[in-house]
Amino acid sequence: MILLARQQSQMHRILEALLRRLPSTHVDYMNNFERLMRIQAGFAGEKRVDAEWLEINLPNPHYFLHDLQILNRFGTTHQIDTILLCPHFILILEIKNITGFLEFDESFAQFTRTTAQGDVEGMIDPFHQVRRHAEWIKRELQQYKVEIPVHYAVVLATKNAILSESLKGQPIFHVSGLRYYVRKWLEQHKEVMLDADDLFHLSTKLLSRHMPIKRDLTIPVQDIVKGVLCVRCLNGQRMSYYSKKWTCPRCGFVDREAVFRTLEDYKLLVGDSLTNKSFCEFFAIDSPNLAYRLLQKLPLKAEGIKKHRKYRIKDE
Repeated sequence: MILLARQQSQMHRILEALLRRLPSTHVDYMNNFERLMRIQAGFAGEKRVDAEWLEINLPNPHYFLHDLQILNRFGTTHQIDTILLCPHFILILEIKNITGFLEFDESFAQFTRTTAQGDVEGMIDPFHQVRRHAEWIKRELQQYKVEIPVHYAVVLATKNAILSESLKGQPIFHVSGLRYYVRKWLEQHKEVMLDADDLFHLSTKLLSRHMPIKRDLTIPVQDIVKGVLCVRCLNGQRMSYYSKKWTCPRCGFVDREAVFRTLEDYKLLVGDSLTNKSFCEFFAIDSPNLAYRLLQKLPLKAEGIKKHRKYRIKDE
């Protein structure tokens, strides 16, 4: 059972909203575009590994926590790609969607890859990352007075990663090897360490610690394209509102969801509080009266009266 489903991160959604509205000629466009590409590749790799679990026979009950985000007692964070909890052991996965020839120098804790073009790039040591998560889990288990084996591994989501001899003996394998290693760990740990109630209790305890990490990003709000934008036209074509409909003057598309997408863009790029004035500015509406009528139809909570009135965007 999946207790915590994998979702796009807040940064993923912020960058998508930003690039919808940032002119391609903007000085920061390419930096943000490349950052989004890396996040999308990572997310695609995680989904690829998630799909592999569907064909693996697991003991029941079992629970998945995907992308568990924790603030530990030292004030630092853990972002764990996948935790599997089953009656026999706990498994922690660090998922990487990287290509190239991979090498590891254990004495220097140095992880590198050589690209198809022959460039050598240093990378964050994934073994340090996943071991750190495992150590945190073990400390939590001691605190809960729970005894159960903890395994961890780095999983490569693409076949275009070539493992060198230097990685022999390290907890790393391609996604296609996941079922082999799970079967191996089940054979190694045949004893049931946690009954159904205790396993569920432990899983929900870990879930209760989940706290999505907020990432900072400098948003050039003054530079982004304002207005309700057409999803069918490129270059930020603004839609017009008349006859109670949002219509694109270029392609004629009528989009009843456009105003809600724009509200979500506002929430991601500006914040969850707005006024009639800020609504007019972001939605590119000239009439405060029209803005007021539209605000009444949106999922907002009004606070204050008259000129002091503010609206808070409700959580999904």
